Amino acid sequence: MSPDTNWFEQQYFPSLSIPGTDAIFESWKARAAATRAKLKFTADIHYGPHKREVMDFYPAENARGCVVFIHGGYWLSFSKFETSWVAKGFVGQGLSVALINYPLCPEVKIADIRISCAKAFAHLHKTVLSEAEREAVVVTGHSAGGYLAAAHLVENWATHGLPENPIAGVISLSGVFDVAPLIQTSLNTDLRLDEAQARTLNLNAMQPQVKAKLVLTVGHKESPAFHRQSADLAESWAALSPQVIDVAGTNHFTIVEELAAPGGVLNRLAVAMARS
Repeated sequence: MSPDTNWFEQQYFPSLSIPGTDAIFESWKARAAATRAKLKFTADIHYGPHKREVMDFYPAENARGCVVFIHGGYWLSFSKFETSWVAKGFVGQGLSVALINYPLCPEVKIADIRISCAKAFAHLHKTVLSEAEREAVVVTGHSAGGYLAAAHLVENWATHGLPENPIAGVISLSGVFDVAPLIQTSLNTDLRLDEAQARTLNLNAMQPQVKAKLVLTVGHKESPAFHRQSADLAESWAALSPQVIDVAGTNHFTIVEELAAPGGVLNRLAVAMARS
């Protein structure tokens, strides 16, 4: 591994610099199982033919909106299961929650995953949500899911049979919006990116089609590269007046706690978006 490659690896591979990630992921699984045992939900709603094109839906009583959460894992791993504990942070506050699964690389490419997530949102909006829930939809996502959440704002939803502005807001956690640097990492063995693909996936080179609030968040303890990714997208999408938040005391993984826990800084933001 060349020195340059090692720099990209250290900047973009959080597991290399954060101790105890195995314990973090095991705790996520335990909390996910507890959430699924406690809350009522509909599992594995199919939105496409692939076995991973499914979502779980946690309805809130008298729901007045919906939070969509898209899991991370660098488009290579994880599922809606490991982070289903995010639902617990919103259902009790009157917001239903949809947890999205999608096919993974290397079976598919990132561009295919974007298509899957767009299909998921269209299906959710058309066939799952109530009229009240459709009035206030907040799309969130972590890491790879942070990219996928932001990508909802460059979609032409009218082509999916939806209103032009079906989203109240987006909260992206630790997203990578220009994927070109990942070509220099070991992740690319399975991502299979090249320069041409990276250009077509670069959200900085696109303009939002949806008028919605946008919050880009990064853990304070994350690498400079992750901070720069959000700063660059905020500059590119200045027309949306995005808010960039450096979340104190968090790293690439613990930042999710601030979204999932009632009263957490990102949880409060999501609830406020849905109520505005």
